[in-house]
Amino acid sequence: MLIMLTDWIKNIIFVVLFASFLELLLPSSNMRRFVRVIMGLFIMLAILNPIIGTVQHLTSKDQVPAFAANLRDLNVIENEANHVTKDHNALSLELYKKELSQQIRILVMAVDGVADANVVVEIKKGNASTAIGINSIIVYVKPGISAKGEKIVSIAKVKIDKEVNKSEETHNDLKQRIADIILELYQIPKEKVDIKMLYS
Repeated sequence: MLIMLTDWIKNIIFVVLFASFLELLLPSSNMRRFVRVIMGLFIMLAILNPIIGTVQHLTSKDQVPAFAANLRDLNVIENEANHVTKDHNALSLELYKKELSQQIRILVMAVDGVADANVVVEIKKGNASTAIGINSIIVYVKPGISAKGEKIVSIAKVKIDKEVNKSEETHNDLKQRIADIILELYQIPKEKVDIKMLYS
């Protein structure tokens, strides 16, 4: 009995946390009200699940045939609910990756010497296709005139070794500044961040 009660409480907590996480990801719009209604139904289903299971054990098809037919349909409803939950998890994961990529791109574009940037974020997935952490961040940077108007020398065809070294040092410094900002803000290991320079 205690194990059933524990599982029931865990299910309710999981559904409530998932609803809160999904609500955080959605912008404030009509979509948020729709998601609240759907998640409210999921929470009600999680709360009523043990009661329905108890009634199912206490009744038989001979005693309440109409109710027994409804209980058979309950398995179909549960399967549909699980399918919808997986779809919601996948959608939440994609929204999370998109938002995170945009945030990092804004940070990188604020660094002096960055003309343009593109960010690719890979997320670690858990057993239920939920995000459990950042797997890698790849930042493609095009050096050039920054938002403050300062110009970083772009790579050009050079014949003298000293000029090549100077240009490489400039771009290595830019890479390091970008990496430092990302590592400090998101607190992830250094090996998970890769900065690639794009040259025109």
